[in-house]
This record gives sequence, C-alpha cells and structure tokens, in this order.
Amino acid sequence: MVLQNYPTWTRFLDRIQHLVATIQSQPPEQDRQPRTQIGAAPRNLNDPTRRTVITENSIVIYAWPSRGGLIVLEEADAIDFTFLGLDRLDPPLRRSPDQALEDSLCQKLLLLGAKWWDSESRKRFIVQVSMGDSRAMRELDEERIPGPTPRERRWVRVGWPSEPRGGLWVAEFDENTYDIEDEDDLVPEDTGRLVLARDMDERCEILRRLGARFFGSLDEYEGRGFLRAWEGKMEGEVGPLQKTWFVE
Repeated sequence: MVLQNYPTWTRFLDRIQHLVATIQSQPPEQDRQPRTQIGAAPRNLNDPTRRTVITENSIVIYAWPSRGGLIVLEEADAIDFTFLGLDRLDPPLRRSPDQALEDSLCQKLLLLGAKWWDSESRKRFIVQVSMGDSRAMRELDEERIPGPTPRERRWVRVGWPSEPRGGLWVAEFDENTYDIEDEDDLVPEDTGRLVLARDMDERCEILRRLGARFFGSLDEYEGRGFLRAWEGKMEGEVGPLQKTWFVE
C-alpha cells in the first residue's frame, strides 16, 4: 500500500524522531525530581486491573467487559466522571472485582464514545500506527497485520442533554492516521474547546457547533461508533475479543 500525502507523512515522522531523541536525552527516572499527582496512575500500562491512567495532560478510563477486549475512553474530563458516577477528586485506579459492576461501567463508557478494542496488543499497534512507528508501518505495508478499521479510526464524542430526555448529540470524524479514507471528514482542529464545557448541556452545545448530529434516542443512532455495540457485539474488529480476568 502507498502512503497518501507523502510529504506530510515525512514531516510527521521527522517530528516523531525528534521527540524520541528528546525523550532519550532525559535523565533516568530515578534521577528526576518526584512530582505530586492526584491519584497517581499505575506504572504498568498493561495491567488488566487498571481503571484510570493519569498523565501530564490527559486522563484515560479503562473497563474490562466479560465478553473480552477492553473499552477505553480517551481524554476523559469531569463531565465524563460525573456521568459514570466516578469520584473526580480520588479517581479509582483499579477495576471492580465484581464483573457485573464492571460490565455496567463498560456500557456507560460506550455511551460516551469509548472504543471497544479487541485486545491490549491491538490497541497498542493502532497507537503505533498513528505515531508513524516504522515497524508498525512496515507490517501494514506488507499486509501482515490488518490496518485500522473504520470503527478503530473513528473519533467519537457524545453529549446527553437534559432536554429532550433520551436524546443525544454525537460528533464523529476520522482520525488522521494511516491510509486516510476521507480527508474532508477529519477531526476538526478546534475540538479542544470541549474542555470549556461546565456541564453536559454545554458540551452538547459545543458538539452541535462542531457539526454533531442529534438523535432522538440511542436506537436511532447509525454511526460508526461503538455506542450500541453492547447489543450484540461478540467478535472483535479483526479477530476474537481477548478475555482478561481480575487479579488481586
């Protein structure tokens, strides 16, 4: 396969190489000054018990459905925590040992636009592709691993207004990743304004201005997101859903 917009990809890869060089030049972890962080995130990012991962500029929420795979909400904010019923000041760092409660949270995350990944390794591979990792790109070009599916490449954000009850606003676009299908449907550059919303109604208004569609009910939704996936999803996007179990 041939990369579209080759000059753009070349500049992007140059920035990635510069970033890697910068990271490699930093002092070892043990030589850095400790930082104070609310709800310190687990160090092991492959830990199947993790719930909330907090970085310098983003929060990610994970959930582990009984059917397998993992459900991930990127760039979670206070509105998401309120919708999910999670503590904002003391975010939970581990998943629930009760699978019924875990499945309940999984369903709520899907209603916010979270992605349902086949496995940890699949998610990691797609992230590497989005960063222009040379090994991942080579595996794609040689067709050894399937590329991002329409659902995997989809950026989805959802708002649930107080009125009319049961309605929802959904904004969804393609992320700027490998083998772009529609350059006119990419994530807008000003989606960062979503962090300005103070409540769900304000989020809905911002989504509307970003071009979101309104649906009278969840049953009316027909987009590419995973909002209704809980109804019948039993297989992964490119393979089986890999199951994990809670471990103390």
